[in-house]
Amino acid sequence: MLYKTAAAVLFFMAGSAAHAQTIKVPEGTELVISVDEKLSSDGNHEGDRFSISLDDDVKLPDGTVLKAGYHGVGEVVEARDNGMLGKNGKLNVRLVYLKVGDDRIRLRATKGTKGETRVGATVATVILFWPAAPFIRGKDVSIKKGAIMTAFVDQDTSLASPLPLPPGDHD
Repeated sequence: MLYKTAAAVLFFMAGSAAHAQTIKVPEGTELVISVDEKLSSDGNHEGDRFSISLDDDVKLPDGTVLKAGYHGVGEVVEARDNGMLGKNGKLNVRLVYLKVGDDRIRLRATKGTKGETRVGATVATVILFWPAAPFIRGKDVSIKKGAIMTAFVDQDTSLASPLPLPPGDHD
């Protein structure tokens, strides 16, 4: 009877230890992220979500490697189309999270870009061709598919061990 009880306790403890193993991703860990969709100031709007993915493997302090290929989500924070009189477009985005299995790693990263201002052309056209001035438009801005951005882990995150393989990685 004593052996059965001891065996049951050991079995329970082993099962609990297996479930309790986690991998820590420390706050501030640098991640190289790829934007999976083309974004533009004329085609996107505030609140639009877009796909991102981990572009490079990341070695964590405990030696665990987060393999490239995990997917996540970014969000358009501000999008302004180009305007009349040479007013340029504007596009600001932030990276929200990276998903590893069922866990999310919150990210801290933003990118903003503005179109080229065309003040010289606008002033010259206004002086020379007043009726044509309203038709001078600034440039739209875009972030190309595959653009690389650096992000940082926003807070200490615990991931279930073992880590699942990234989508499409079936070694």
